Amino acid sequence: MTRGGAVAFWTLLVLAWMSVSGRSEDLPARVPGTIRIDGSPERFDTARIVPAFPHLRFKRPLYVGHPGDGTDRIFVLEQDGLVWAFENERDVRSRKLVLDLKNKVYRGHNEEGLLGMAFHPNVRENRRVFLHYSARRPRRGVIAEFRMDEERRTILPRSARVILMQRQPFGNHNGGCLKFGPDGYLYISFGDGGWAGDPGNNAQDLSTWLGTMLRIDVDRKKPYALPRDNPFVGKAKARPEIWAYGLRNVWRFSFDRVTGTLWAGDVGQNLYEEIDIIRKGGNYGWRFMEGKHPFRGSTKQELEAPVVEHHKSYARSITGGYVYRGRKIPGLLGAYVYGDYETGNIWALRWDGKKVTEHKLIGRGRSIASFGEDRDGEIYFVSFDGRIYTFEPAGDRDERASFPTRLSETGVFTDVASMKPHPSLVPYAVNMPLWSDGAAKERYIMVPGQERVRVDADGYYSFPQGTIFVKSFFLDGRRLETRLLIHGKDGWAGYTYVWDDAQQEAYLIDGRVDKKLTVRSKGKKVERTWTFPSRSDCMSCHTAVGRFVLGFRPEQLADEDLERMKRLALFDGDPRAGRTPFPDWTKPTDVEASVRAYLDTNCAMCHQPDGPGNAQIDLRAAVPLERTRMIGVQPGQGDLGIRGALLVKPGSPDRSLLYVRMRRTDERGMPNLSHNLPDEKALKLLRRWIRGLK
Repeated sequence: MTRGGAVAFWTLLVLAWMSVSGRSEDLPARVPGTIRIDGSPERFDTARIVPAFPHLRFKRPLYVGHPGDGTDRIFVLEQDGLVWAFENERDVRSRKLVLDLKNKVYRGHNEEGLLGMAFHPNVRENRRVFLHYSARRPRRGVIAEFRMDEERRTILPRSARVILMQRQPFGNHNGGCLKFGPDGYLYISFGDGGWAGDPGNNAQDLSTWLGTMLRIDVDRKKPYALPRDNPFVGKAKARPEIWAYGLRNVWRFSFDRVTGTLWAGDVGQNLYEEIDIIRKGGNYGWRFMEGKHPFRGSTKQELEAPVVEHHKSYARSITGGYVYRGRKIPGLLGAYVYGDYETGNIWALRWDGKKVTEHKLIGRGRSIASFGEDRDGEIYFVSFDGRIYTFEPAGDRDERASFPTRLSETGVFTDVASMKPHPSLVPYAVNMPLWSDGAAKERYIMVPGQERVRVDADGYYSFPQGTIFVKSFFLDGRRLETRLLIHGKDGWAGYTYVWDDAQQEAYLIDGRVDKKLTVRSKGKKVERTWTFPSRSDCMSCHTAVGRFVLGFRPEQLADEDLERMKRLALFDGDPRAGRTPFPDWTKPTDVEASVRAYLDTNCAMCHQPDGPGNAQIDLRAAVPLERTRMIGVQPGQGDLGIRGALLVKPGSPDRSLLYVRMRRTDERGMPNLSHNLPDEKALKLLRRWIRGLK
């Protein structure tokens, strides 16, 4: 069967039945979804991820931890300014509001809000709690002390006393973590102040707290005293509170409760994320270095190298974790466990004081916002899906299914060589495709058994566990790859199978692969680079805020596909859900509608409220243009050296960073994943739209 033949055959069969009968009840019954793909190719032998408190949900939780007062309670803070507490019991169903700081906390930027919390080591007697939050007029980060009530059940809002404040030039890179060390001093992280590339070189400037970690004594006098052994005490033009510097944006640090080692995750710029051990007086290199690689400028200073670094193929926004000191998982004891916000990857590493002796991927979570630990040293993490997760022993190897490493083993095609789809796969097309360097695609969905896709009240689709999406890519008549997006028991995960040269089989890849291809373009043979995405890359786009599934949406599905799926009883509810379909990309008649639909499809999975994108724009097509924060708005991630640049500058495409970034294919281009060619058709339309804006 030729490329596309499978879809055509299936569609013609359905249409033939419909034309003969004219009645929906005569349509061939939907074939039950019987394909099951279980397990994981990583074989997480050590631990598995489970919801810690299945009955509780939170809104953008950014902290989970225990008070250290002898009780077995868990505290959670939400970014908007709320602090909650509850008993550390798996079946707990109630929580208590401990503090409401919404009237103080500023949430102007995605990275601003109530960011961190630390209980005094002697909180049982002195009832002191410290918070790190964002405020405005002027924009600043605030470290404040609060007191708990006599029973330590609530935090008293009127007890607030500001310890220190740091002016913030931009909304991002605020740091936000604070912890008491084993020495009894309070440690505080501040990011480099924001924008892109640290334009003020703050992280190398000892006269500012930006880009540093501080160490202060909150017990000897008010508001605080300086520990005498701080490394820059008495040094001219240096802030004496600084413990270490050259940090871009430490997002979570922690102390090993046994050794006292200070671990930190430092978020990278474009290409590298890093894990550091923070030492007294250490310069961690930013902005001279990104990870272990030169970034901007040079220095003869001795720099602290990261313990490990991750290329953006595997991590895109690192979240520092904890050294595991619990009892449930002996295989993790003494390992530093950390993760990545965007990809959901979770690693464990062992460090002997000089080198890494073990480093492996142990799980995949959701959007991992922060790690924490309870009284007994068990590790938790909070996710922006609203849940709190923890780890349990993985069980015996033979209890878990073997994951298929060949496409033929998945069962999605009954004959792989001809790409004949399993009868339970339902084909579909989209009105506005995601740009994939000009590749043609075939798409299918399989819903398990006779279950249905539920249409939620907000118009989003919810898919039953076991749902599988299949998408194959073709270029110049050749099969390149087939991707599977699977809703398993641990959530959504994406997998890439690369076709061999004989076009007879496709093989699962572990990491990102770049391959040189020779294809025909405009009658000539040209060499191209095609990027096959890693599993981490897949989940960088299939985000939680985008509901994980991108193309199969009310706006994207054509009327004829929806009608056919309704007849097959694939939906529970109205599949259009009152949404206006995106325009047909093959014939864009309405320029603005086509541009907005294109940006929604290609960008909004990250660029919307609560999304992982750094720019504070909302590119969902349904949002009124004046509320997208892109027209006439100053950029927050650098201006690429373009004088007078705005995100979108009406009438001037070449000074509109949205257009300029789409034109680029390097690390500053957008989309910045598997994007080796600019989309000329989209650029032409976008340019026309910007020129027409007033």
